[in-house]
Amino acid sequence: MLDRTIVLGTIAACMLATPVAAQAPAPAPTTTAFDGTYAGVSWTLQGTMEGNPNETRACTAYNGQPGPLMIAGGVARYNGSSLRPGTWEGSVNAQGVLVMHTPYGSRLDAQIDGRGTVTGRFTGFCSWQLVWQKEGK
Repeated sequence: MLDRTIVLGTIAACMLATPVAAQAPAPAPTTTAFDGTYAGVSWTLQGTMEGNPNETRACTAYNGQPGPLMIAGGVARYNGSSLRPGTWEGSVNAQGVLVMHTPYGSRLDAQIDGRGTVTGRFTGFCSWQLVWQKEGK
């Protein structure tokens, strides 16, 4: 009888301990040094991924400024443009490496430097160089 009481007591103690662990608070949102709004500086056509200068005619020769780039908690978002519509999303790591993707499979690979300048290459069939500058820098 005593053994059964010990076993049932142990089981009851384990059952009571489980919900406490499951109710741990959610971690606070992460803030990174790169969080902020980045104003567009330039958007320049570089060529095609084919490397053939004659194919560049198929690319929109857009040379202007991209819209603002937003980074919060290491998550980057750009609301596209008339040239490349749709929301681009990605992330930035602790070294300032930024990678974003469009809904259509294109990609932006960029680096954020210590001055808050984002310089990257946007690639699909065509390739553009994009530059943003962190506001307040």
